[in-house]
Amino acid sequence: MLDQVDAFFSLLDRYRNFRSKKPRVDSIANRFVLLFEKHGIHRNQIPRFFGHGLTLADVSDDDKLLNKLDTEILNAASELFAVRLEWLEGVDGIIYKTHDFYKKPEAYRAFLANIAADRERLIFAELVWSNDARCQEDALLILKEPITEHGNQSVERYHLCSNWSSKYWKSRADLAACIAMTEKQPHVFLKGNKTAGDITDFSQGKRFVTDLDELPYAYQRDWLFRKRYQPWEPDQWLYDPDAYLEGIDEGDFGKAAALSNWLAHYERGYMQTGHPRKSARMEFMAALEKYKNKG
Repeated sequence: MLDQVDAFFSLLDRYRNFRSKKPRVDSIANRFVLLFEKHGIHRNQIPRFFGHGLTLADVSDDDKLLNKLDTEILNAASELFAVRLEWLEGVDGIIYKTHDFYKKPEAYRAFLANIAADRERLIFAELVWSNDARCQEDALLILKEPITEHGNQSVERYHLCSNWSSKYWKSRADLAACIAMTEKQPHVFLKGNKTAGDITDFSQGKRFVTDLDELPYAYQRDWLFRKRYQPWEPDQWLYDPDAYLEGIDEGDFGKAAALSNWLAHYERGYMQTGHPRKSARMEFMAALEKYKNKG
């Protein structure tokens, strides 16, 4: 009965998402304005915020704005917000370049260190994890880099780390290593967001990061069929073997392989966060022995 209720509400959530209105993007000028609005900058504030010779009269109308947009302005806007120039030019629908660190956690450490270097403001990292069965890429790690202040709000550019199929044991271990490396950076704050929604378009860089707020939260249903929010902290994968193994494919083999890879990454120094919290290495070793004995 509960499964049928869950299926009904899942279909209802998908229908609502399908019916939700998305901004129409059909010209370079429209994309240019949308880019700023998605970062909290009203179109009338673009001249003051961005400069480059633009005036209020220029941004008051898309046709007037199009006459002012040139390669220099488009390049500057794409670099400011770390979006693809090809999207801004209207060539395709992929907004962000995505970064792939599957099988390359060491490369992620260098990538993160470069972004975090000489920082006065905190970088906020968010790991979005979907339990939607349609998602092949079910996890997305986002680095939110502050670039300036606008009013009382921080304006950020986003770096998307994708190609994570966390159900697969190799991918789960590499992603856990990236979590630990993120936790180790003193100027980076990591939070988790578990969702019931499909994150495929976000993982492919096709939707704005700020639209993640529209996704339905992950939930469980109690015996009264009420939704109960499922909180999730990514560092559970570093300290709790049961949490780390949640959702792993390939049965006991997959779980044993995921634990073995976790321990291999630990020996390489990938799992140390620098926090005073006690290492969970012994707990992961015990869990591995349990699944080995099952075989």
